[in-house]
Order: sequence, then C-alpha cells, then structure tokens
Amino acid sequence: MAPPPTVLIIGCGVAGPVLGNLLKQKGYHPIVFEKVSELGDAGASLMLMSNGLKVLELVGVADNVTAESTPIQRFIDSTSDGKLLGSSDLPSTFKDKYGHPLAGIKRTSINLMLKKMLLGHNIELREGWELLDIKEEENSVTAYFDYGRSVTGSFLVGCDGIKSASRKALLRSKGIAEGPPSYTGLTQTAGISKAPDSLLNPAAMRNWYADGTHVIAYPICKTHISWAMTRRETDEAAETWRPYRPEELPQQKSELCKLLEGWNSVLMDMINASGRIIKFGLFDREELEAGQWYSKRCVLVGDAAHPTSPHLGQGANQALEDCFHLSQALPDLASGDAHFEEAVAVLGPSLSDAIFKPYAEKRQPRTSDLVRGARAVGEQRIASGEEACMLRDESVMKKFADKGWLASRMDELLREPFQRM
Repeated sequence: MAPPPTVLIIGCGVAGPVLGNLLKQKGYHPIVFEKVSELGDAGASLMLMSNGLKVLELVGVADNVTAESTPIQRFIDSTSDGKLLGSSDLPSTFKDKYGHPLAGIKRTSINLMLKKMLLGHNIELREGWELLDIKEEENSVTAYFDYGRSVTGSFLVGCDGIKSASRKALLRSKGIAEGPPSYTGLTQTAGISKAPDSLLNPAAMRNWYADGTHVIAYPICKTHISWAMTRRETDEAAETWRPYRPEELPQQKSELCKLLEGWNSVLMDMINASGRIIKFGLFDREELEAGQWYSKRCVLVGDAAHPTSPHLGQGANQALEDCFHLSQALPDLASGDAHFEEAVAVLGPSLSDAIFKPYAEKRQPRTSDLVRGARAVGEQRIASGEEACMLRDESVMKKFADKGWLASRMDELLREPFQRM
C-alpha cells in the first residue's frame, strides 16, 4: 500500500491543530507549520460556543476547555451606568440541548492545549517556518518558506488567519493581487482580571453600552474574567497596538478608568484588577466568493477564507466548523480496505472539483452571513449620538423580550456543524 498523502497545514492557531488531528484520524500524514518561533503567550481570550466545542470533542479537547472554564449561564446586557436592558438564562440550557455549553478560555491556554494534543498524536509541528510562496503541480504542491526551505505534499490547507500568506499566494495564482487587511476604524483594548465577585456570580456574558463605546466581559476560569472595550479611533496608532508591559499597566488602567467615568463602578474594579492589558485594531477584508477559497491543490479555512470580527464570538467556532466539513469531504484512507486506491485517486487532478469546490460552496454562504452579521452587531454596539444610542438600547431590549427569536437565533448557530446524537 502507498504511504499516506502528506498534507501541508499552514498555521497553528485553533484550526490548524484540529484539522491536523482530524486528518491523521482519516489516514493522512499532516505537517503543521507555524511562523512563530515558539507558541506561547497570545492575545486575550476566545469564546468557544457549543458548535465549536462539538468539533473540539472529536479531537479530545472539549472536556479540557470546559474543565478550565466556567461555562456561561446567562446573558446580561446593561447601559454603561448599570441600567438593565435585558437578561436571559438561555445559555444554561445549551449543554443539555447541544451537548456543550458556552465557555470562555484564555487564548494562550487553548493554543497550548492544541499544541500538546498535536504532539501527543505524533503529528509533526514545525515552529518558526514562515510561508513565502506556493507552487502547484497537477498532483502535488510545494510550499516555500523562509531561509530557503521548502516542503512538497499532496495538498495544502491555509489556516493562517486574517494576515494569511496562503490566501495571498492562492489569490496570486488566480491573478488577484490583494493588499493588506483594511482598518475598520475600531480598536479593542482587552484584559484579563481577577474578577470581582459580582462578575462571577452568576457566570454570565455581560455587555455594557454607551455612546461610541462598548464593553464585554465573561469568565475564563473559576477566578478570572476576560474583558474587552471596543471604541472608534479613526486615526491609526499601530504603535500602541500591543500587550502593555507591567510597568505601563498603572498608566493604562488610569487612562481606561477616565474613559469609563460615569460607568458602573464594577468596571473600574475590573480594570484595576487586570494583570494583563492588550490593545489592537480591528481589521477586515473583502469577501471571497466560494470559487476563490481554493485552487488546484490549496484550500482556505477560518479567517484566511472569511475574516470575522469578534462581535458575534464566532471566529474560532466557524474555523472549527470549516475543519469538520473539510475533513468530512476528504476520503477516508485509514480503513485500508479495497477502496483505498479509489479513495487516493480522488486526491489526484480532480481534487479541487471533487473536494474543495463542494466544501467551499457549502461553507461560504453560512460564513458570509455570519461575517455580515458580526459587522452589523459591531456597528450597533458602538452607536454614536443620542438618537442612535436610544435606538440601539431599544433594539437590545426587544431582543431579550422576544424569547422565541433569541432561542431561534442561537439555535441557528449552535446546532451546527452536526446534530447531537
């Protein structure tokens, strides 16, 4: 029997390791490449929802996430001064209904969990490999990395995020020159704090709204919460977009508290308890059509295909759905039965039409809808002006008042990518 096909997976964030595991289970030989020299401290947090956790369960990580986290039991939305706009205990039903809850987790924790999972399954991870270009042949693809390194495989999957080098190379092969992501005019300042008791009980995803500013907070473990402040900043100040050093934290906390003067005082407590603060700009890209997600031997997953703003909490979860559907579309080579050669033949010249095209056509409409929805939610959250803020607050109250609508909307998200058995 021929050796298993080598799959080149670019990026070791959330999607890359998960896809590597799923393909190893199906009899492939995945190699995961990561441009960072050593995976470690990264970002603030992720909200992993029931749809994403279903996929993480397939690779043995979901229970680790929920054991570390404090699953969300309520949604609570308020004005900046603490006036309640609406609340719902709908999240408390998600584990029974979908098999998994909503669970916030520190981004570093999930990255290291997935790295450990990869290595535990003897899946090769090459850190410090930055992709520069791709060359496709009829039955193979060669990835070219820095320092003159190259690797050839059967096909390549780009899981390398909004600044994706694989996307750039794939589009270039189609004659499309794409520039860098565009700045949306919004920034987020995020932190991780030892939580005041009032923000841990109940375990809730909380939103506060004001004129031009929005704050969200949720637990990421038994003692700490993650929070993020979104606001308009039309002038790019990229030099400030970074994690702040310990000696800079007192000044940053003071400036943030000034921005939140008049807000619920618990937010000041939350900011002053922060052990980590990071600021970053929010970026976007033009939407790709389904036919632009793939080429002869390459295909995109997650933010490389459909960059998603954080306002619906679906970026990582949609990347995980992509991983599931792409792995399901690929033939199973692990059984070793009489159909092995037939299955391998699908990976030949017909790969893009037989596998990549239906995968992209299945996923593009759903992700496109969610990307647009996340943009709309983001714009609503940072509404500016008295009238716009009043309309936003009324809309939030209506959302909570219509329990059927809220349950239906969450069901559209969380019942995917497969029904609970």
